[in-house]
Amino acid sequence: MKIAIYKFGSCSGCTIEMLNLSEDLLKMVYNKEVEVVFSTLLGADEKCENYDISLIEGAIVSEGDVATIKDIRRRSKILIAMGSCAVLGGVPGLRRFTNEDEVKSVYVEDYSEHKYFSEAMPVSRFVKVDYYVRGCPMNRYELLSLLEKILQNVWFKQEERRFPFIREKTLDIEGTALSLDGEKCITCGRCVKVCQEIVSAIDYINRSIETTVSTPFKVKLDESSCISCGQCTLYCPVGALKERSSVSEVQRLLKSGTRLTAYVEPEVLAALGEELNFDKRISGIAVAALKKLGFEKVILWRPQVTVRMQDNLTIIPSSEAEAIYIQRFHPELSKYMIEPPKIDSSSVVWITSCLARKLSRGLILTTRELIRLLSTLDFGILTEKSFDEVKLNELNFKTNKAVGIQEVERILMSVNDGRLREGAIELYICNRGCLYGGGQPYLRPEITMKREGLLAQILSSTEEEKRGSLGIMEALF
Repeated sequence: MKIAIYKFGSCSGCTIEMLNLSEDLLKMVYNKEVEVVFSTLLGADEKCENYDISLIEGAIVSEGDVATIKDIRRRSKILIAMGSCAVLGGVPGLRRFTNEDEVKSVYVEDYSEHKYFSEAMPVSRFVKVDYYVRGCPMNRYELLSLLEKILQNVWFKQEERRFPFIREKTLDIEGTALSLDGEKCITCGRCVKVCQEIVSAIDYINRSIETTVSTPFKVKLDESSCISCGQCTLYCPVGALKERSSVSEVQRLLKSGTRLTAYVEPEVLAALGEELNFDKRISGIAVAALKKLGFEKVILWRPQVTVRMQDNLTIIPSSEAEAIYIQRFHPELSKYMIEPPKIDSSSVVWITSCLARKLSRGLILTTRELIRLLSTLDFGILTEKSFDEVKLNELNFKTNKAVGIQEVERILMSVNDGRLREGAIELYICNRGCLYGGGQPYLRPEITMKREGLLAQILSSTEEEKRGSLGIMEALF
C-alpha cells in the first residue's frame, strides 16, 4: 500500500509525531504492508501516478496549495487530514494578525511567487476528506489505529464513537448575545485570559488532547457569570466565539420594503473608517452606503438615559453588560442603578460598538455585522451624504466616569465603603471604553491610534456642521 505524506501550512509536528511510532511503523514497512513513497521530511520522492493513502498535514494558505491539494485528491484512493491545521485551519489562522510587510520581509522570494490568502483554511474546504485525525499535535496511536483498520479493509463510518481515534461531539456553548463553536476552537487560551480579567465565565476543562474551553459545568453562557461584554470575541483568532447575527433579519426587512431608520454611534464610524481605509470622509460614505441598502433615515447618536436628579446617588450603566455585572457581583448596589439605554421601536436598527446591547429588545447590529452588511457595495461610486439628524447630547451635569473593569470595581467598592455617597457614576466595563467594545472589528495593534484619531475627526467635523447649521438658521430668522 503506497502512502504519501504532504505538508502545507504547518510546523511538521504531526509528521514528526507519526515518526515517533518508530517500531510500529517500521513493522508495517518490513511486512510490506505499507511503503512511504513521498515525504519531503523523509527524503522520499518516488514518482507515482496514484497513491493508496495520502496523509495531509497543514492548512491551505495559497492558490498554489489549492491546486496541489486538488491534484493529490485526484491521485489518492483515501485522503486523511492529520492534526488541527489540516482539520480546522489551526494555528496558521493567526496569520490574519500578521502585518503583510513583515511576512514579505521573511519570505521575500517565495511570497512573490504565490498568491496567499488572508486566512488559513482547512483541507475539507477544497476537497473531500475521508478521515480526520484531530489534535495539535495529533495522537499518533489514533493514526496507527486508523491505518490498521484500513489495511485490514475494515469498513467504518466517521463519527462512530466506538472508534477511539474519533473525538466525541464537540462542545458548543450557546448564549443570547454570543456563542462558542467548539468545532472551530483551537484552545489557544486568548479568550480565557481576557475573561479571567473581567468575570471568569470561561476556563479550560479536561486534560491533554481533550482540553477545551467551557463554562462551569458546561452551562449556557447566560447561566454563567458571563455579562456578554464580548471582549473574548475580539481576541479569538478563528471566530469560535462570535455574536448572534442579525444581518439576515435586517436584509430581509430591507428587501421587503420595510421603512427602517439606522441609529449609528460615532465609535462605529471610527472603526468602519479604519476597516475600510477611509479618513474623515467615512461619515458621508457610511450614510450613503446605508441609504443605498434601503434605510430611510440615518441618525448619528449617542445612547440617551434619563437620570432622576433628586436621587443622592445614581449608577449609570452604559449597557446591559454593566447592569448584569452589578446585579451578579454587587447586588446590594442595584437600588442605585438606572436602566441601561434602550430603543423601543421596531422600525429602528441600532448600529453599535457594544455586543451586550444584543440582550435588549429590537434590531441590534454590531460594527462587525455592519461591515458584512456593506460587503456587497462598491464604495467608489457612492456620493457622500449628510446625517438626517445628529443626537450627541451629553449629560448636563458632572459624573464620575469609570472605564475598564479595574476602575469600575474600584469605584463600586468606594460606594460600598461609604466613601462615595452622592452624585452620578458612569460605568464602562470594556477596557478603553466603547471605542474598543465587544462588537468592534478584531484588534490589530498597528491601527489602534488610527481608530482614536478617526473618532476625534468625526466628532470635530460633526460639531462644525452643527455650528454651520445654527449660523444659517440665525441668518434666516
